[in-house]
Amino acid sequence: MVEPGQVRDVAELAGLLKWQVPGVVTVAVGHGRDPGSVAAAERFVKEWEAGGGVVGEVVSWPEEAASWLRQARRFASGEPDAWVVIAGPAGWAGMRSRLLQHTTWDPTRTLIAPSGG
Repeated sequence: MVEPGQVRDVAELAGLLKWQVPGVVTVAVGHGRDPGSVAAAERFVKEWEAGGGVVGEVVSWPEEAASWLRQARRFASGEPDAWVVIAGPAGWAGMRSRLLQHTTWDPTRTLIAPSGG
């Protein structure tokens, strides 16, 4: 078993997601705007789609923002089977807060990888 904090690449992330959320097909992908997060999110999308998965929303957010509400609502929209987050801690903390307060996002169906995953 691969623990989320030990994910070495996006292929492992895709495999872990399929293991943790059985039946997952459609995912929303959220990521920070730093180069490592952007690149890792792009690799994950490519890997997920190559494996037959569907990617719904792909949403980025800054490390610092006044609210993150617009990004949070977009990220939670579309009722995906699961959410994938690739971001640094500061930006993710703000997003997580908004997701919990203002959306139907389900943290139990979310896999989080560090920035640059």
